[in-house]
Amino acid sequence: MRNAVLAEKIRMNFHTGEILKGNKVVEDLSATGVGFDKPRKTSGAIAKKEKPSEEPKTSVAEKMREKLGRLPSATADSARQIIENEQLETLKQAETLQQEIADARDRFSKRLENLPDQETFADYKKRINDLKGGSGESGGLLGTLGRAGQAGEIRKDIQTDLQALRQARQDLVATREKLQIGLVDLRAAPGRDAARLTDKYALSPKGIGNMSALILGPKYAGWVENGLSWYQRLSPHMSAMMEKSRETEKRQRRQGIDVRFASSRPVPEYWIKTARVSADMGGMDVSGQVRDIASDPRVLGRPLKFDFSGAGAENAGSVKINGRLDRTNPEDPRDRVDFQIREHALSSLQLLDQDSMSVVLSKARLDAVDGSIRIAGAKLDAEIAADVSAARFDVNSGEKEHFLVRALASALGDIRSFDVAATLGGTLTQPEITIDSGLGDVLKASLSRDLEKHRAQMQQKLKQAISEKTGGAIDETESGFSALDAIEKELKKRLNLGASIL
Repeated sequence: MRNAVLAEKIRMNFHTGEILKGNKVVEDLSATGVGFDKPRKTSGAIAKKEKPSEEPKTSVAEKMREKLGRLPSATADSARQIIENEQLETLKQAETLQQEIADARDRFSKRLENLPDQETFADYKKRINDLKGGSGESGGLLGTLGRAGQAGEIRKDIQTDLQALRQARQDLVATREKLQIGLVDLRAAPGRDAARLTDKYALSPKGIGNMSALILGPKYAGWVENGLSWYQRLSPHMSAMMEKSRETEKRQRRQGIDVRFASSRPVPEYWIKTARVSADMGGMDVSGQVRDIASDPRVLGRPLKFDFSGAGAENAGSVKINGRLDRTNPEDPRDRVDFQIREHALSSLQLLDQDSMSVVLSKARLDAVDGSIRIAGAKLDAEIAADVSAARFDVNSGEKEHFLVRALASALGDIRSFDVAATLGGTLTQPEITIDSGLGDVLKASLSRDLEKHRAQMQQKLKQAISEKTGGAIDETESGFSALDAIEKELKKRLNLGASIL
């Protein structure tokens, strides 16, 4: 277990006269050896009552990370593994086209059954021969017919049948051409499937979006959540002090009461005029003052103010923090913090930690950080800008080595300095963060070439794997045209037969 805050020594000088009046006024307070998040020698944990299990709530940091986006997973399956887990549009399209071909075959087969056939034309030929007197002599129709009226009727019947055959053949050809277009489109379907799955599984310069937010966002979101958590922990205590100071004593029977006359100089019930604090913050010795810590700032008419500065050993840099917590109007609280950090060394800063890879800023120097945070009621408004130099990044893969890890490691390996600008908005419970950095531009430019090359390779492998898986279905679909071709051949045969006896 760890202490959130500890102090080695605290001394206070009280105002004796105010104590006699019932006010706790501290003229001067000093706290030395202040530390944060320090280990305890013995646990101070208090047993908590078991509460009914509740669904886990999404943390503030997690909400911010979702809005910033996530770096896509670097875990990549092979082309064959991908298509095994995906529904291929090629197979669906082949199944649909096979059904359309089968429907066309059945439709034209039934139609063919009702069209004039070899037997029909043989009967025409017999009728013609009968008109010739059964001689069987050949020649033109008009030359062989004994009677012009009967010959005209036979000729009209033959032409009607031939027209029916021609129409059937025209309809079949049109249907086949339409289905042939579908077959051509089906042959191109593996390429479309490959492109679709490449978009889904492969990274692209457009898909990685704001690289600054993707790489730096998780760490920034954690810092914001931690800072807001502390602010929200302390705010209720300040409000509680003010509420307590406004409580009026109830008059009780048979007891005397204290009569307090109006004072020309009102004093809050609790008031620390000046607190001098020295603390260790990340290897820096920081000291400063806090003024006017009061239970009711309205009485004082001025806000709590603080001003700290510090420096550390070699490479530790320096820091300045000042601000105010204004509760002079409880209905409109307004707080502000401004800070500066100069020449501070960083090491082993975990920026990104995913199952498939991690990114660590192994060492760097914060040349300058300037920030301003303002809170009005529940509204949040802040800007933070930083310049970083002498940077060294470590990119590590998870269980599987992947192209993205290698590409990111190569891109980050060339970066030595960058700037970062972050802005905060929204509310204390729903903060919104935006991050911009020259780091993102460099990464995106460097990764774009590798990403495009990787996408092209992946799409080619997917197309090959999809073609192998769908090749049988496409061949089977194409073979269905043979039945239509046989029907067309039969129609042509009948047309030639009918034309031969005219």
